[in-house]
Amino acid sequence: MEIKNKKLTRAKIQLQQEKPFFAYLIMNMKFTEKKDIDSIGVDSFGNCYYNDDFINKLSENEIKGVLAHEVLHIVLEHLDRSENLNHQLYNVSADLCVNDMLIENDFYLYSGVLIPRYHNYTFNNSDGTEIVVEDINKKTANQIYEELLKQIKDDKKAQNGLEEKRFDEHIKGKKNLSKEQKREIKNKWKQAVSEASAYARQKGNLPDGLGIFIDGLLNEKVNWKTLLYKYLTRTIPHDYSYNRPSKRSFASGVYLPIMKREAIEIVVSLDTSGSIQNGELKEFMSEINGIAKSFNNLSMKLIVCDSEIKDIYTIGNGDSDEIGKLRIRGGGGTSHKPVYDYINENLPNTRLLVNFTDGYTDLDSLDETINTLWVICKNGINEKSIPFGEVIKLN
Repeated sequence: MEIKNKKLTRAKIQLQQEKPFFAYLIMNMKFTEKKDIDSIGVDSFGNCYYNDDFINKLSENEIKGVLAHEVLHIVLEHLDRSENLNHQLYNVSADLCVNDMLIENDFYLYSGVLIPRYHNYTFNNSDGTEIVVEDINKKTANQIYEELLKQIKDDKKAQNGLEEKRFDEHIKGKKNLSKEQKREIKNKWKQAVSEASAYARQKGNLPDGLGIFIDGLLNEKVNWKTLLYKYLTRTIPHDYSYNRPSKRSFASGVYLPIMKREAIEIVVSLDTSGSIQNGELKEFMSEINGIAKSFNNLSMKLIVCDSEIKDIYTIGNGDSDEIGKLRIRGGGGTSHKPVYDYINENLPNTRLLVNFTDGYTDLDSLDETINTLWVICKNGINEKSIPFGEVIKLN
């Protein structure tokens, strides 16, 4: 569809010469004037809706930055990755991620938005405390989000809050997309990124600071922490509260929410059968320790099992120090049936089971009586052989 706004059209043409990578991606967006939004916004399909008055009050350099900002949200899947998260806080995290990339590539960002300095950003609370995000160029939006969550867990620091500095809208569809629709959209933009990279390379103008993200999109590997976090945010009861910010903090950044979460119990099973080598066992223990460190409001029940349950430990409230002191026994055959039987009989309210294993177990005898995440070691079974649950492989 032809863009009616001449400033928008000129900005797109100028980007083809100045920033071919971004220009190629922007060509894949569909632009529609929309009077019922205040500024500009995108959806997962690549539709970009804009308010004509908003565009007209921007300079052409500002418009270029806005267009690149919007397309990066789509390419980096920020609209889908925010599912089941606090949208305001995630949008802040996504904007920090995107704006840092734009600064690295000499885009002009107008005042009033979150602008990192030297890949860092500091939110100044009105009580004199600070919330600091460092090395933004090395982090995804989800990693920034998790970091902010950890820093605002103390209500006394968060409650003095900061006013949000954002300008665009992330538009959610009325209906949830199916897995097939999400896969099609993902593949479309993955192809667009590949073509944009080749196009920019021909022009001798590859973007700066985007290599790690481009590689991640084109050679995607699933991160178990991200997937686990997705499960936990779906299952942990939570709410958010916002205290009125002090007038002194109006110019300081983002008004972050106070999070109130209830503790939840998850079960982690550790496969200690004879097929698990010492190196794999150490890797499993390291990952389990990582879970305990990352989620302070979890109560973790750790079940050590080969063909039968050897030990059951309780790790409370992120106390990872206990894990290194545990006695780990095993060395026999492999069965996960005792784990599922124990949970069904003794822990019926458990919402998530994380199985650390090589996958060479009695899969045919198991039914998914509980949401299950399988974490398979590098030399473990093919992921397609697991009959249910989510599966990720450690690399």
